[in-house]
Amino acid sequence: MIKSLKNKLVTLYGNDQKTLRSGTALYGKKPEDLGWHSYTSQGLTKEQIGELEESIMEIQGAIPEPYRNFLSISNGAYLFDLISISGKGRDAKGMSYEETNYEPSDLEFDLDQFTLYKNKKKYLDDYFFFAESYVNGTVFAFDKNERVIEFSEGRLKKVREFESLDQLLERVFEVGAKHYRTKSFIEFE
Repeated sequence: MIKSLKNKLVTLYGNDQKTLRSGTALYGKKPEDLGWHSYTSQGLTKEQIGELEESIMEIQGAIPEPYRNFLSISNGAYLFDLISISGKGRDAKGMSYEETNYEPSDLEFDLDQFTLYKNKKKYLDDYFFFAESYVNGTVFAFDKNERVIEFSEGRLKKVREFESLDQLLERVFEVGAKHYRTKSFIEFE
């Protein structure tokens, strides 16, 4: 699923997409100027992934291989209003408002916020956090076996488990595609 994600998005959204100068691909324009349903970014190089890993090593440890593969295809993603997968923050200098608005959530910043406000160091030793769902109020992390665990954001109670990042993405795509086909968009205020 990781390798085919962008192709599946292109197939689902058809002509309802736009590519920004920054390389970010926007999919599914919402009515009434509510933005876009999904977006992906250009993948990171091995060097950029190494820089990201170095910046978070003390907080989170090494980047799991499935997430590393994902980042090489898309530097973070926002999928179907269901999940925001963090990536490597980029310098917004020279970017338009639209380009900066659709930049991936910065993993280093997200982890700093997590440790600062949640005070859950124990979880950072056992899990690698990389994504969140605003809709469900949950966060996603890899365990030591590279399964993806979904936790409630507040108390970090385990909600469910996915055997792999691919399985999580398949489920997100299944639900998100249904939302797009029925034009069930989620509004955030």
